[in-house]
Amino acid sequence: MSPVPRWTPPVFQRGFDRLNALSDGVVAIAITLLVFPITGLATADPGANVLAILNQHSGKFITFFITFLVIAKLWVDNHGLYRDIQAYTPPLMWTHIVWLLAIVFIPFPMDVLSSASDTKFPNSAVYVGTLLLATAALFVEYTIAFRTPALQEEDVNLRPGFIGAVVDVLFVLVAFILTVTVPHWGLKPLLLLIPGGILGRALGYSFGEKHDGDPDRQDA
Repeated sequence: MSPVPRWTPPVFQRGFDRLNALSDGVVAIAITLLVFPITGLATADPGANVLAILNQHSGKFITFFITFLVIAKLWVDNHGLYRDIQAYTPPLMWTHIVWLLAIVFIPFPMDVLSSASDTKFPNSAVYVGTLLLATAALFVEYTIAFRTPALQEEDVNLRPGFIGAVVDVLFVLVAFILTVTVPHWGLKPLLLLIPGGILGRALGYSFGEKHDGDPDRQDA
């Protein structure tokens, strides 16, 4: 009996720019939506001092800035992948749609957290769980692109980004587990993302460059 041929998904270049444009538009809208919960604070109390508003609603502003930076970091990481590929497959496209789903959902738990009396479970778990979905989707995207050379631009090395995605999803997973098992910590486990990001970048570039087949090739 002859072996069953391995199925390989079709690779499409046409429409790749539209996929990138869709991503940028969705992220831009998601970031814009973040500001809505805090813009109403000024109109709710006309004539109030700006510093008084900042002090009274400090939790809302802190949550806003954290979420803004989180979405920006997610977009930068995703952009790093799509900068180095030139096409897509149906599995990559649908995984990217899952990533976009997480991005558009983030403003909801952010609004809940900024309006709630505390950031403890389950509010914190929903927030961190959404980040886990986004980082896991990006990890799968990197895996697909890494294992499909036809998607990659010439003279690029996806290994640093792939290793960084692995580290990111592991640290976010640990943060999610802590928000569930130690609920009184609230969002404090997210502080793990700082050393996680540093470690992921360090391991990515050191290990990635070490295993790059062309020592003279430089990442863009």
